Amino acid sequence: MSRRFAVFPEGLGKEPYTYLIYMLFPLLGAFFLEGVERILTLLLLVPFLFVYRQSYWHNTYLVFVIVQAIIIGFWVYMFGPMFFWLSAYSSNMISSLSGRKRIVAIGVYILVGMAYGASKDFNIIQTSIALVPILLAVFNAYMISSIRKWNDSQRELEKAYSRIDELVKQQERQRIGRDLHDTLGQKLSMITLKTELAEKLLVSDKERAAGELREVITISRETLMQMRELVEDLDTGTLVDELIACRQHLHSAGIDYEVNGEIHSINRVYEKIAVMAIRELVTNVVKHSAASWCRINVSRSAGGVLIDVVDNGKGIDGAVPNHGMTGLQGRIGLINGTIRWESGEEGTVVQLFIPLPKSVEKVGVVS
Repeated sequence: MSRRFAVFPEGLGKEPYTYLIYMLFPLLGAFFLEGVERILTLLLLVPFLFVYRQSYWHNTYLVFVIVQAIIIGFWVYMFGPMFFWLSAYSSNMISSLSGRKRIVAIGVYILVGMAYGASKDFNIIQTSIALVPILLAVFNAYMISSIRKWNDSQRELEKAYSRIDELVKQQERQRIGRDLHDTLGQKLSMITLKTELAEKLLVSDKERAAGELREVITISRETLMQMRELVEDLDTGTLVDELIACRQHLHSAGIDYEVNGEIHSINRVYEKIAVMAIRELVTNVVKHSAASWCRINVSRSAGGVLIDVVDNGKGIDGAVPNHGMTGLQGRIGLINGTIRWESGEEGTVVQLFIPLPKSVEKVGVVS
C-alpha cells in the first residue's frame, strides 16, 4: 500500500500553513518589477518554499538556513529591508541547531544584513536598524529552543513519575504477598487443621470436636477482619483524608492523640507513598508499640514536607518486625525522600521527608 503524500507532518496541524501567508509579500512585490527581475523573484519562491517544507521533515538545518538567508538577501536588495522579517521562517531551524552550527547560521544572516547596508551606503545606525528583524528572529529561535527543552524535561519527568508509580505498585504487591503469607496463610492453615481434627473427633469425642469448631469460627472471624484491613490498606486517599483516618484509628485503639499541621498538595505518586508510610507507622503504633499517646505533625520545610510521628511506646526494636522499617525506607527512597527514627524506652520518633517536585498549595489544616 502506497504512503499518502503529506506537505507537512500531520501532527503539526495547520500551524505550518499559517506562516505561508507572508509569502504574499514577495509574490506581490514581483508584479512591481519587470523582465528578468520579476522572473527571478518568482522563481526564488520555489526553492524558498521547498526549503521551508523540508525543514519539517529533515535535519539538515544549516544548509536550509543558508539557502533561505541568501534568498531573503536578494528580496531585501530588490524590495527593501522590511523583507528581513521573513527571517522568522528560519527561527525554528536555528533553534534546532547547536554549538558552531547555530553560530554559523546566525552569522550568515548578519553578513547578509551587513552586505545590504554596505550596498546602500548605510551608516552604522541604519545598518543596525535593518538588522533588528534578524535579531528578533534569533531571539525567537532561542525562545523556541528553551520551550522545546522544557517540554522534553517535562516528558522525562512524566516518565520518571510513571516508573516510580510502577515501582510503588511492585512493592505493594510484594507487601500484600507477605501479609497474605504471614497472616491469612497461617490462619487458613489452622482452619484446615482444626476442621480435619474436628471431623475425626465427631464420633469419639463430640465435646472436643465442638470446641475445635468454635475455635475455627473465632479464627475465621479474625481472618475476615484481617482481610478487611488488607483491602482498606489498598485504598490510598489524600494526606488530609489519611490524617483524619489516623485520628479515628488511634481513638478506636484507646490511644490519646494529637494530629495537626498544614497539609500540602503534592504530586499524586509522592502523596500515595506518603499516605502508605503514615498508615503503616500508625498501624505499628496501634498494634506493636503498647503506647498510650501519639502525635502526628505535618510541617513545611525547604523543598519538601516533614511528617513527624511520635509515640511513648516500647520502641521500634522490640515492637516492629525487622522488615517493617526496611520496607518503609525502600518506598520513601523511590522518591528521593528520607526516613529517620529514634527509639528507646521512652518511645519512638519517626520523621519522614517528602520532596515537592512541583508547585505546592496549602489545601487544609488538621488540628
